[in-house]
Amino acid sequence: MKKNISVVLISILIFTFSLNSCSSSNSKKVKSFSDSVFVKGKLIPRVICINDYTVNYALYLPSYYSEEKKWPVVYAFDPHACGLLPVELFKDEAEKYGYILIGSNNSKNGTAWNITSAIYDTIYNDTHNRFSIDNSRIYIAGFSGGSRVASTLAISKNNINSVVACGAGLGTQIQRDNKFNFFGVVGNEDMNLSEMVALDSALEFSEGKHFLEIFDGKHEWPPKSVVSDAFLWLEFNAIKEKLKPYNDTLVNNTFSRWEKIYTYIFNSGKYYNSYIFCKKIINYFNELNDVSSYKTSLLKLEKNNIVIETKLHLNKIKTKEVEQQSYYLKAIFTQPISWWVMQTSMINMKIKSTTDNEEKLMYKRILNYLSLATYMNVNSALKAENLEQAEKFNFIYSLVDPKNPEHFYVSAILMMKKGNQEKALEFLESAAKYGFADVKRLESDSVMSTLKQKEKYTEILKLIKNN
Repeated sequence: MKKNISVVLISILIFTFSLNSCSSSNSKKVKSFSDSVFVKGKLIPRVICINDYTVNYALYLPSYYSEEKKWPVVYAFDPHACGLLPVELFKDEAEKYGYILIGSNNSKNGTAWNITSAIYDTIYNDTHNRFSIDNSRIYIAGFSGGSRVASTLAISKNNINSVVACGAGLGTQIQRDNKFNFFGVVGNEDMNLSEMVALDSALEFSEGKHFLEIFDGKHEWPPKSVVSDAFLWLEFNAIKEKLKPYNDTLVNNTFSRWEKIYTYIFNSGKYYNSYIFCKKIINYFNELNDVSSYKTSLLKLEKNNIVIETKLHLNKIKTKEVEQQSYYLKAIFTQPISWWVMQTSMINMKIKSTTDNEEKLMYKRILNYLSLATYMNVNSALKAENLEQAEKFNFIYSLVDPKNPEHFYVSAILMMKKGNQEKALEFLESAAKYGFADVKRLESDSVMSTLKQKEKYTEILKLIKNN
């Protein structure tokens, strides 16, 4: 009988996603390309699937692409169906190593699973009909809700080599006999950090290879330096799995460079960082190079007092964070606005004043968690036409995430529902100034329709289109 490896997830994070909307440029009509016009080495924003014109994807082919050989492919999923975003982010590495990149322009948060799965199947079939793809090297990547899509596809399909999961873990439980590899990526200010750390530990019991990269950042697609590490990991695993020839230059040059980095970190007295980087070297280079000295160093570092104390401290932080999340989640419903003004002020003061960097990061993650929690509750209240509750939740939202354009947009909706068009325009303008870019959403929002007659609305719309 298969044994499930369960990873405890906070239910609210199952549907987690980035709240910044897709750039309006992605929703504009873009020229579609026929089979004969796929320009190599260039980003192609929109390719329409032959057998289903409602499904399309962003594309990148390496400049040296040829049908004479088979190529690895990455299918990428953004939570807002911005397929061009990950394709553009990944293109330098795809060009360097020779990958085809495909970014779904249809799959997004809130889409039913059967529809999401059908979108993938349509794109998969279309790309396999058009391009020369190596079926032993099919990779799936995603961010936030798109990451959960990627991992669920890897579990449900039997031909996925690896997943690059950014900012969120599995969409469902993993089985011991799941053989796909899993490269997890998460920011140290991301509210899903604890989930990703727990998942990485649980993956010790699965058959596939796994690694977790933590970068300095929020709940967002990772920076290019981390993307570079992710593709290097895919390349090294392909060599280990005999899917491509051994690359002496790549392996030896990277090993030499990383040896110098490790020596520098260790000699700087940063023993916990040395411990983390030592594990990374072993993970990447085991089976490719002699890492016996690093395995010995790792055993010594595990007994180092600073490493032991840091691990204990991180566990305490994790426990406190889970408790604080639960406490504040309940308070959204039970505590008045005045209480929230004091609490958010206190949290921000702790972020500024604490000398404990891990505690500082924890409080930032709590604010990010509350941003998501209040956003979801605002939407639920709006759907239920409970304007009083929506207004309260949205005010809390503005306290915990003051620069997020979404709460300004929601405030505009609330003002429209109250019949105050002038105030609605003020909030809409603020949303635009803070980066609101979802033109399609605004123009299709029936609540906002009467604003279109206003000259001010036209000015704001121009701002939004330029974001």
